[in-house]
Amino acid sequence: MLSFSQSIRTRRQFLLRTSALSLSAFIPPQLSAQVIRSANTPEDDLQLATIPKDTLLKFNPDGSPRPFAGNTVICHLPQQTRFHDAVVAFGHALRSSSFGAKIAGLPDDSYHATILGGPNDQDRDRYGWPSDIPITTPMAECNRVIGERFARFRMHTELPLRFRLDTEKTLAPQRPSGLQLVPADADEKLKIRALRDRLSDEVFRYRTPDHDTFGFHISMAYQVVALTSMERREYQSILTGHLRTLVEASPVIELGVPEFCTFGDMYRFEIRTLLRT
Repeated sequence: MLSFSQSIRTRRQFLLRTSALSLSAFIPPQLSAQVIRSANTPEDDLQLATIPKDTLLKFNPDGSPRPFAGNTVICHLPQQTRFHDAVVAFGHALRSSSFGAKIAGLPDDSYHATILGGPNDQDRDRYGWPSDIPITTPMAECNRVIGERFARFRMHTELPLRFRLDTEKTLAPQRPSGLQLVPADADEKLKIRALRDRLSDEVFRYRTPDHDTFGFHISMAYQVVALTSMERREYQSILTGHLRTLVEASPVIELGVPEFCTFGDMYRFEIRTLLRT
């Protein structure tokens, strides 16, 4: 005979599997198995309850942004497209959820894909810092030097940059964060890698430890307070419900000219230079 705790756990797993199977009827067949695997993940995953240092540097526990100045190369999502509309709708759903107060949702007009992250003034050793600029240099001066290099830089890269949603990684158990991307095909992967390599070597003049394994993504929110198991299931349900619309809106996501941006926090990215071909 099962103990009381074992009985509760068994019933909970049954309900999760049942919920996942019912959701699979509303999403593309290639996503269904991924949802079921996510639902079977143990609920007591302490890693998901831990707030990363990156988030603690960028946001306060109430979700308000902390000063976090730096620069980066990004592509803002194209406006007035079905895909942008679908991303905005997903962001609104996250902010209006029962766990909305536990996440720092990013503004609709800030949604972007990072091509190559630059230095910042809060954690210079971890994120990386240009090898030829003193590490104590004020951020404004670092922005100026990097900006001058971008003004001289030529991409020699065919546009647009083409990505697709990585549904498996997006559906994997994780903190409410965003949408995971991969280059659209093998040729795009080589093209984007070559651009990142040149930017790192010729402009930023450093490479982060994850340079070759960087996961492309569209950030939607940062979790600032741990979610309950019920809230995590709600997040998975919201994500699953919106993912089909996102995939249908743009099976291939085409991004335009990469932008050299500076920022004072995670709410706004000021375009300083468009990379030249």
